Amino acid sequence: MNMMKNTVSEPERFDWLRLICSENVGPRTFFRLIDHHGTAADALEAAPELSRRGGRNWAIRIADPDRLAAEMEALDQVGARMIALCAPNYPDALAAIHDPPPLITVRGAASLLSRRSIGMVGARNASVAGLRFARGIFTYLGAGGLIVLSGMARGIDTACHEGSLETGTVAVLAGGVDVTYPPENAELHERIAAEGAVISEQPMGLQPTARHFPPRNRLISGLSLGVLVVEAAIRSGSLITARMALEQGRKVIAVPGSPRDPRAGGATNKLIRDGALLTETAEDVIEALNSPLHGVSEARARSGLEYSTPDSTPASTPSGPESDDAQENIVKKLSSAPVTIDELVRECQLSARIVQGALLELELAGRIERHSGNRISVLL
Repeated sequence: MNMMKNTVSEPERFDWLRLICSENVGPRTFFRLIDHHGTAADALEAAPELSRRGGRNWAIRIADPDRLAAEMEALDQVGARMIALCAPNYPDALAAIHDPPPLITVRGAASLLSRRSIGMVGARNASVAGLRFARGIFTYLGAGGLIVLSGMARGIDTACHEGSLETGTVAVLAGGVDVTYPPENAELHERIAAEGAVISEQPMGLQPTARHFPPRNRLISGLSLGVLVVEAAIRSGSLITARMALEQGRKVIAVPGSPRDPRAGGATNKLIRDGALLTETAEDVIEALNSPLHGVSEARARSGLEYSTPDSTPASTPSGPESDDAQENIVKKLSSAPVTIDELVRECQLSARIVQGALLELELAGRIERHSGNRISVLL
């Protein structure tokens, strides 16, 4: 497929919305369907049968067009708009990650998403010192021309948004752009929508649950030159974001703390020992972000998620006995431990085309799960 950006018509954008909101269709499955069928409209028609071929006894649910039409109206009412991956104003940095959202919803100044940005993550139960540091450093970073991105959670996230409101801040949400979480940040939410930008890949009205936060975190790192971590516990969402940043070729910068504090010694200090850049001042951060950013072009090349034009020639999909044999072979080789698709191709001794086609059917049937780093596992 050609890597190009095109203007998406309203009917095409609506088909994109229906496809990404359909059952078992995530970002990677979305683009595999487009790759195999040429357009979202054709993919919508083919998806139910593909899910049956993947071993499902009933077809997947395709998103209801009436419900989605109501969502589009709701977007207009709150002053939000959807931006498609192939649109000229879709952020280039986000387009380069392994699994970019096909559509993002934005309230506020969408132009901020294409500016030089730094992501910020940290503890919800932050210390007073950590909160003071976050507010102060992001006031200086904003004054230095950086847009500040965070997830508007309690603690460090809230502090960094408050410290960068006047210079430019973006709230990346796990729920819909009209949903305030946590509730006490309602006023901050509206201020960011009016003075900065609020972004999400989730539908309007969606209340976030635990499974929505890792996808949100990949947007924070994907939109940023680097991610700054201030106070984070082991096995926290902050460390997930840091790992995603490394996979996306972004800088990871950490603020050291007392080894006796579990919000520092167990996480941020470990990040530094493992190679994260140590920072104590805003100047440290700016210097780190001014050095060459590696991995963006590599991530774009690895992703395989290039933009598909409506007149693209669809890729052929294995079918019949060839597909059935491939599925059986793949499922036998998979376990609950994620492996890369390249490993699977080698171990199954099948072509990449056959493996990708079989995985598409298996995912639509809800039998496999995709993970970061182009890895997959079987759902037992």
